[in-house]
Amino acid sequence: MPAPVDLAVQTRPHAVVEFGVVPELVFESLTDPGRVARWLPEPLRLDEDGPGLLRVRLHTPDVDGTGDPGLRHQRVLPVATESGDAWYANLVITPLPDARSRVDVGVLGECDHERVDAFLKHAVAAVRDDIAESFTPG
Repeated sequence: MPAPVDLAVQTRPHAVVEFGVVPELVFESLTDPGRVARWLPEPLRLDEDGPGLLRVRLHTPDVDGTGDPGLRHQRVLPVATESGDAWYANLVITPLPDARSRVDVGVLGECDHERVDAFLKHAVAAVRDDIAESFTPG
């Protein structure tokens, strides 16, 4: 079994994505196993044995003005591919004004940048679709 990966230390910033909904809706779309299957790009799939990981963190607003919002929720999702490649990503959801959200995406440094871009493009579109299908305003 490979050594544990400290995602907070080894990931590098990759992209920032904004959503026009509250952070809790983004968090649920990114972490509910039934919904993850809708947006997780092939060849990735949820797999209890990994070897890859997606860590999703939901931060609270910066209420004390320190510039450092606190951690409210965190889920770690084990992922795998048929080839056994290990993918590691750190997704941090932060509230924005006007009931919007920002997701900072970090990936393990060794991941192929172009391949991650393609996966991210697919995943963001699918997450937006998932939220639109599951969210009823009002």
